[in-house]
Amino acid sequence: MAFVASKVRARRAPEPVGRGLPIVPSYALELWYKKKLSAMTKAMIAEYKEQIAKEVKSEEGKRFYATDAIFSDSFNFVLKSLQQRWSRIFEGFAATLAPEFVEKVDGQATSATLHSLSIAGLKAPVATYNRDVANTLKASVDFNHTLITGLGEEVHDKIYKSVMLSLTSPDPEQQGQSGIQAALKAAGEKSKERIDLITRDQTSKLYNALSDARMEENGVDEFEWLHSSAGKTPRHSHVEKDGMVFKVNDPRLWEGPKADQGPPGWAINCRCRRVPIIR
Repeated sequence: MAFVASKVRARRAPEPVGRGLPIVPSYALELWYKKKLSAMTKAMIAEYKEQIAKEVKSEEGKRFYATDAIFSDSFNFVLKSLQQRWSRIFEGFAATLAPEFVEKVDGQATSATLHSLSIAGLKAPVATYNRDVANTLKASVDFNHTLITGLGEEVHDKIYKSVMLSLTSPDPEQQGQSGIQAALKAAGEKSKERIDLITRDQTSKLYNALSDARMEENGVDEFEWLHSSAGKTPRHSHVEKDGMVFKVNDPRLWEGPKADQGPPGWAINCRCRRVPIIR
């Protein structure tokens, strides 16, 4: 069949008159958040380790591990007391750290975005605290508060289960003091993985959400997708988007594999960037 030219003439988008700098979430801020969370979880695990060791070395503990004595409530009492204490500590910690983290991200994201817009040629870009920005900030404070307190709960659950297994499990690797020590080490490693994910993901998500809001309030609603090439296994859908121009609220950003959806930096472990475009 012969090719037939369409009679409909699609108007091409005008060429950009300005291109900003890539907006890159602050690694220093991510590292600061990580250190704060790591220090608190390490302190928690250290106290659990100390108190559990005291209980194991007590007369009742010695009798249990030396004989087939019936399990006492002593471990439950110790762990319950630790849980209550550290739940209060993490609640207070989250109430302080979550808003501090969000405030720091807001300051750096705003500064980086306005600088990028000025490089693109926008004169005197501004930042105002409208309803959208305020809602984004509040939602992020609430969500990070929940993530922080949940981190403490996860550590407790991991240790509690390990202690119970040390008393009841037929598996030699889970029994006795060696089982508890191994589980305490595993709890520390697991919390480190969780902290790495939380700090990287939340820094990126909030940074980029605020960047979009700052762009829009300055009348800039387009960005170029810049693939990071940082991962060992790049997302094919993100590689395909490299160099493409999107609207801030472009529905195409939410197409494709579920785990890959969203604007640059939204998907977990995504380090792609946005570059503001002015036409």
